[in-house]
Amino acid sequence: MSNGALGLPFLVRLRWGAIAGQIVALAVAYCAFGFQPRWSVLVTIIALTALSNALVSRVACVGRHDRIVLTLLVVDVFELTAIFAATGGASNPFTVFFVVEVALASLLLSSREAWTVALCSIAGFGGLFLVGHGGTEAGHMHCDPSSQHVMGMWIAYALSASFVAHFVGRVSHAIRERDQQRATMEHMVAQNERLATLSSFSANTAHELGTPLATIGLAAKELSRAVDDRGLGADLASDARLIVREVARCRSIMSALTSRAGESMGELPVRTTLGGVVTELLSGLPAPLASRLQVEFSDASAEDAVIVAPARTLAQVLSNLVRNACDAHEEAGVDAPVLLRVAVGDRVGFHVLDQGRGLPTSIEARIGEPFVSTKRGLGGLGLGIFLARAFADRMGGQLRYARRPDGGTDAGLFLQCNRAMP
Repeated sequence: MSNGALGLPFLVRLRWGAIAGQIVALAVAYCAFGFQPRWSVLVTIIALTALSNALVSRVACVGRHDRIVLTLLVVDVFELTAIFAATGGASNPFTVFFVVEVALASLLLSSREAWTVALCSIAGFGGLFLVGHGGTEAGHMHCDPSSQHVMGMWIAYALSASFVAHFVGRVSHAIRERDQQRATMEHMVAQNERLATLSSFSANTAHELGTPLATIGLAAKELSRAVDDRGLGADLASDARLIVREVARCRSIMSALTSRAGESMGELPVRTTLGGVVTELLSGLPAPLASRLQVEFSDASAEDAVIVAPARTLAQVLSNLVRNACDAHEEAGVDAPVLLRVAVGDRVGFHVLDQGRGLPTSIEARIGEPFVSTKRGLGGLGLGIFLARAFADRMGGQLRYARRPDGGTDAGLFLQCNRAMP
């Protein structure tokens, strides 16, 4: 959210306070000192200020808050100029409030916009010397616009407004950067805590599933022996052996989850090549999925390009994206390979391209959050994409999902991997 969006409600309240203060000041000056300004001018100016404030309070202008704040501050500068011109000109002691407008602009707006308000106030203050004392009985003792004293006052204000615009703006910018860095760090800490929780959860799950898998494996072996001994058929024997192999594979996966829980968080970057990452990916995929993956490099040298990254974690992240793409093909009934396109440029880009149905618009903005998945009916939890996005953030990269023009989804993983020349 921009500073204008945060500061607009504050500025509206401040302007209501300023309107009330102007009314009270005029009432005190009239009752206590018999002050006789140009009442028609003052009432018109205050009424216009109140009207503009009421309009801004009621009209929602989403995405244009900075421009509204700038417009209000510039309008306030010229309204102050008109009020001072009607109540003593440059001799009015409240001309110091020009600096308040510059300070507000420096706090709420960008440097360029703050300088715009500062220049308007400098022009407005200088114009007061041209109107004399505004029709009041008390005037400045050096009312000649060409006198050195008047020029000195104007130059002094111009320097003061410039210093305020510059230094207050820099301090405000530094505070905003610090707050943004703090928010980023808090987000990373929260994300790492969630990753640690998921890691612990996966280890506990693997441990709990070990016993039933061992039971299933034992029963499958007994079933396989019984089928072979009694000669019940080659198909039944083949199915029984398949169950035994798949149980063994599940136990191997569970063992890896238990022993490597949290390892990706602490895996050190190593020097490898993009071809090595792809080889690591293919070796970790089941044979049916590996056979459905087609790999393309952007050019002949991309395969040998050297990067510094946690290779096993990167391969696991790509494996999650490839599995999601294969599931999308299966759900859409598409019999085509999933394409992994590896590109080398300012960043290393891995594009996993599928020809599925694409992302539903209902979850497109939330993709990457835990437990947000397009595969609810297939038992998907959305943790693979969440872990991929977390990995990209840790590497200073980005995970982007986009619809392909010819149908399907482009899952792009872009990394700043300290790419080095071979």
